[in-house]
Amino acid sequence: MSHVTFDGQTHELIVRDRNGRVVGTGHANNRTDSHATLQFVPDGTYAVRDRVVPHRHGRAEDTVNGMYGTFGIIRIVMNGHVGIGIHAGRQSEPDTTPERAIGPDHVTKGCIRTNEETMRCITELMRNDPLLSVTVLNNRRQR
Repeated sequence: MSHVTFDGQTHELIVRDRNGRVVGTGHANNRTDSHATLQFVPDGTYAVRDRVVPHRHGRAEDTVNGMYGTFGIIRIVMNGHVGIGIHAGRQSEPDTTPERAIGPDHVTKGCIRTNEETMRCITELMRNDPLLSVTVLNNRRQR
């Protein structure tokens, strides 16, 4: 089964197929809103709830500038946080931080945000090679 790794220091998401080959990489971040209950995803390896198809929310949230991007969210299994995962969104809509960040650097409620291209890569891989886990490395609160 396939696997995704997020490195909080390099801000890179690495997508590997079942044979361990890198099939995609992309910019990602884990910047969170100051009001989020989860300030960052701790280092560790997490099982994936949505192994074959990402979870979808609806028209407003699943758009390029919506909360989750056009592919929805790939949720991970994390104690007490059922909606945490990887998604895109906010491609050109700045957040309310002084940085006015967009895309992968736009704040979330605790999730790892990447871009549409990386989500497309993961989603296409998942169809034939279910996503087993997500590993988070070198991560800490991103401001």
